[in-house]
Amino acid sequence: MTDRRHLIGHAYTPYTFPVEHGKVREFARAVKDEDPVYHDVEAARAAGYRHLPAPPTFSAVTSHWATRNVDVLRLDLRRVLAGGAEWEYLGDIAAGDVLTVRSHIADVQEKTGSRGPMTLVITEHEFVNEREETVMRLRSTVIEMGEQ
Repeated sequence: MTDRRHLIGHAYTPYTFPVEHGKVREFARAVKDEDPVYHDVEAARAAGYRHLPAPPTFSAVTSHWATRNVDVLRLDLRRVLAGGAEWEYLGDIAAGDVLTVRSHIADVQEKTGSRGPMTLVITEHEFVNEREETVMRLRSTVIEMGEQ
């Protein structure tokens, strides 16, 4: 196992992405949420939203923008598992918003489980809209299993 504790505090390159109308609808369909607020702008406005609101966990669709940041970890992707995610919602995210994600490595832990050694990498992400409002925080864990 490679010791990665020296990476604690490492800040990734921020990335920015638009919250697109079609992607909001597509995500809602994918998670089988038929609530009209995710599909119809008028229904969303009637419910008090500015536009189509982003469904919970919509931030998962942004992960492909972050893949360029994975190289710093030098993980063996054949041995990587998702270790969980915690979302904290601080404001509304709606179609038309432009979000910037600022991320850093919050912790690296070396553990031994029933299947052998493993490394846990905990990353914290802050989502800020174009008005510089922090609208969401995400804490995610990636696990790299040791060779058996």
